[in-house]
Amino acid sequence: MHPVSFYLVTDTHYFENKLGVEGKAFDDYMSREQYFMKESSDIIKNTLDRIAEDKETDIVIIPGDLSKNGELESHKSFIKELYRLKESGKKIYVITAGHDYGDDSFAFRDDKKISVQGARFETLHEMYKDFGYGDAIAFDEPTHSYVAEICNGVRMLAICCDSENQPKGAMDERLMSWAKEQTEKAKEDNCSMFAICHYPIIPSVPVFDLVGDAKIKEWRKVASFLADNGVKLVLTGHMHIQSINEFYSSKGNRLIDVCTACLVGSPAKYRKITVDENSLLTVKTIDVGDFGWDTNGLDVQEYFDIQFRKAILGKIFRALNGGKGIVKHLKNFGVKFISTSTVGTLAHLLFFRVDKQLGKRKLTDFISDIGISIFKGDMPYVKGTPEYELISSFLRRFSFVLKKVEPKLSKDGVKINLEEMLLNTIGNNKDFSDADAEFMLK
Repeated sequence: MHPVSFYLVTDTHYFENKLGVEGKAFDDYMSREQYFMKESSDIIKNTLDRIAEDKETDIVIIPGDLSKNGELESHKSFIKELYRLKESGKKIYVITAGHDYGDDSFAFRDDKKISVQGARFETLHEMYKDFGYGDAIAFDEPTHSYVAEICNGVRMLAICCDSENQPKGAMDERLMSWAKEQTEKAKEDNCSMFAICHYPIIPSVPVFDLVGDAKIKEWRKVASFLADNGVKLVLTGHMHIQSINEFYSSKGNRLIDVCTACLVGSPAKYRKITVDENSLLTVKTIDVGDFGWDTNGLDVQEYFDIQFRKAILGKIFRALNGGKGIVKHLKNFGVKFISTSTVGTLAHLLFFRVDKQLGKRKLTDFISDIGISIFKGDMPYVKGTPEYELISSFLRRFSFVLKKVEPKLSKDGVKINLEEMLLNTIGNNKDFSDADAEFMLK
């Protein structure tokens, strides 16, 4: 691949504060939201300012979910920030995704969540014409996918899988045919090509293979298509997770998927990516820095994590809310048990041993730690750690349930082993990091 250097920022979810960031309805919404809304504009401004200071790298790529939920006012404010970054000498390339248009845009007024005007899909490419679309050397009208030559000899295939005219989260045969034409043209012109797509092409962690929109639909087919047509690298977002994964097609061609976290919520990262003259790909992760807010004595990452912990437990307790009769009583018991118990209490109930120190931990802390570690990447709970042994014991205790479920989850000729899948989700068993890594692209 020809040399290139750029910044990768994903899932900015810009929210215009004039739409409302106070009141009971806002607080209730934030009780289960992974990322910040009130702080989002300042986080984004600070990050773009830091990127602007780098005079050696002049390319910035943002693959989708630019706004919180398509609010027209959020787009207008975000675009102003992009123009400000562009004035520093940067070339910016974006694609849009499901959070960037539609009829579900909202704001908060007088303790109520209200509807506001959202952007229309057909207007997005014009709104962002100075940030990739205007530089396109090929454009697919139905999806707003495009190709741009971002530097000499390097082309970017921008795949948009969230349009009004295509199945959401999918790359259908028509779009594949268009993309194939672009890869062939790149080869004819002696250009390297990489891709961006809002959806991960490869599931970020094994268990996400079971989650419908956690990756592109028919991901093995799409990954094979890209790899077999000369695309060795794809940059993705959507799942707000830090991950790097490899896939090999049946022909032996490799695709590397670099999925990057949400900028405005834990784990709050972005990346700098370079390919040198020897085709060495270097991926470097950068933490979001101080963005000018009072973080109550916490460092920035701790501040982000507090919100994520609240969101994890908020979603669990919300799921346990409601019902009637015995169902309601069971759910209420579940909320009380999770809220008041330790890990040791759970282990005692299920008749297996647990490390003494781990046993003293609150169950709520243990659950949120597991969740946060998965999204930060390089999951630490590998074989031999107390956490791994605890979860392994739990899964073995319920292996008869897992075995009954597995055949229903297995499809496309791929057999599912739930125990293995879950254990490989909490512990990173790859030969490289999800944060900083190097690969040869030859």
